[in-house]
Amino acid sequence: MNPKFLLRLLMLLPLFATLPVAAQVAAETSAVAAGRRIYLEGVLPDGQPVQGVRLDTGKVSGHDAACVNCHRPSGLGMVEGKVGVPPVTGRALFGGGEPVIVYTDRQFDQSLSVPHPPYDPAALAAAIRDGRHQSGRAMHALMPRYALSDSQLQGLSAYLKTLSSKWSPGVSADSIHIATVIAPGVDLERRKAFLATMTTLLNQVNINVNSSHRQKVVPAIERHLGSRRKFALDVWDLSGPSSTWGEQLKRRHQENPVFAVLSGLSQHEWQPVQDFCEGSRVACWFPSVDLVPVGAASSQFSLYFSAGIALEAEVMASQLALTGGRVVQLVADDPVARGGASALRQALAKTKAAQSRTVIDLDIAADATKNKETLVGLGEQDALVLWVKPTDLAALGRPPAIKAPVFVSATLAGGDQFELPMALRQHATLVQPLEVERLRNSNLERFNIWLNAMKIPVVDTRMQSEVYFATRSLVVTVHGMLNNLHTDYLIERAEATLSMFEAMQVQEEIRDMMMGPMNKRPLSPTPLTAAENAAMAQAAKAQSEHLEEMRKRGGTTVYPRLSLAQGQRFASKGAYLETLNPAAPGIVGEPLWVVP
Repeated sequence: MNPKFLLRLLMLLPLFATLPVAAQVAAETSAVAAGRRIYLEGVLPDGQPVQGVRLDTGKVSGHDAACVNCHRPSGLGMVEGKVGVPPVTGRALFGGGEPVIVYTDRQFDQSLSVPHPPYDPAALAAAIRDGRHQSGRAMHALMPRYALSDSQLQGLSAYLKTLSSKWSPGVSADSIHIATVIAPGVDLERRKAFLATMTTLLNQVNINVNSSHRQKVVPAIERHLGSRRKFALDVWDLSGPSSTWGEQLKRRHQENPVFAVLSGLSQHEWQPVQDFCEGSRVACWFPSVDLVPVGAASSQFSLYFSAGIALEAEVMASQLALTGGRVVQLVADDPVARGGASALRQALAKTKAAQSRTVIDLDIAADATKNKETLVGLGEQDALVLWVKPTDLAALGRPPAIKAPVFVSATLAGGDQFELPMALRQHATLVQPLEVERLRNSNLERFNIWLNAMKIPVVDTRMQSEVYFATRSLVVTVHGMLNNLHTDYLIERAEATLSMFEAMQVQEEIRDMMMGPMNKRPLSPTPLTAAENAAMAQAAKAQSEHLEEMRKRGGTTVYPRLSLAQGQRFASKGAYLETLNPAAPGIVGEPLWVVP
């Protein structure tokens, strides 16, 4: 043999050896991609819809047949009614590594983790095609029986092995790394109060992690798994124009990966932060923002208290839907105000009267004479919308009295004590996304006690209560995840348990009140005087009335109700319509709750 040929052959041998491995990797990647479409979209590799039969409702096809509907993006399952949908991740089905333990309700120890022997290809085929469990029993009627070929089953199996296979970035054996984002332009006092509220609460949580006394109240499963971790917080202060924020966030995340962005604070814009979270698969957990980004409702990893100023616009549009008159918007030179005006235009464009309605936007500070002339021409069939702050009203001077209904943004106005000129109050309605003041004060009673005990000054009650709720809810949600620390699962847990978290906080506060010192009467060796008896009876009556008021609450925040469901991204869904007192600051009558 030619020596040169032999030398070339020997040099090529390593390349030949890698060809089967490369082909295998390509095949596995192709199989995973095929399985992903089956699981997430209900679509077969050839583009045809997946077909299945549910014993309770009959045939299902395409997206309705997709596994993700019940087993969720994480593959860790869910509870649908009284039916537990078990985990289908690779470790849960096929074994290997630590067992997958999922508890959906720690209060009642409702577990989805039923041990079973590992599935092999034949057992998996029987489960998916025939609805037969590894134990031999028939699966629940909700589980479709799928018509999948061997190769399609192989692809689905390959994808299941990728689900929740390792912790998300920012998680270690003893800590969870989180960040909070503060945009430029935030007032220094607000920033200080924001961080004081968050860090104080996290410090309390972290102190309790290794406390032997506190470990006694930790659920047994968490003690067994050792799943309680400390929270490590990074503060990401952004700088410069918003066009540069995305790169700043990516760089910070690359240097110190985080599991979630907790809360966050911005005067106006938040879009780049949401875009970062969606692109990096990092949870964006209830930031304090009024101008909620575009696409928030369909985001995957971003949760908000409400739709912000856009919610007010949608509620206004729902009230104007049956009218065809002009809508005049007085708009301040403010990004949030402009966002509200734009959102109302878009919402009105979707109504039946869109073609017959004229929408006029007026800059409140631009031309006072022109603005007054427009207001004078408004009739009962028209409407005036105010996207302004109290300080902006000076530009109007003495506005003319108008007959048209007036809608006021509470977010910009600062609440129901808004001092609107009397000429505009006669037919004015405040659109208020927060809880009515009476119940809002009750909601925040325990929070205010905590602030006082921690010696944290009240700078912005709404913002600080949002941070308090965001921090506590994240901690409780993470604890309930046990060792299943995956971003998909964090969002799924929020969707499933947020309303339960709020309800449990209310119950806990009521219990603490009933067990408080007002309900513990000291024993007296001598009979009480008539005056003492009367004073005690009066105190008991006041306490009873207070307790009844506390029971009427829907939550523990400035918002009326907070809850999520599968796919929902706004925890509060509506707003109140409050009639402004025509003669003085404040409101009259009972507010009307509207969900657009």
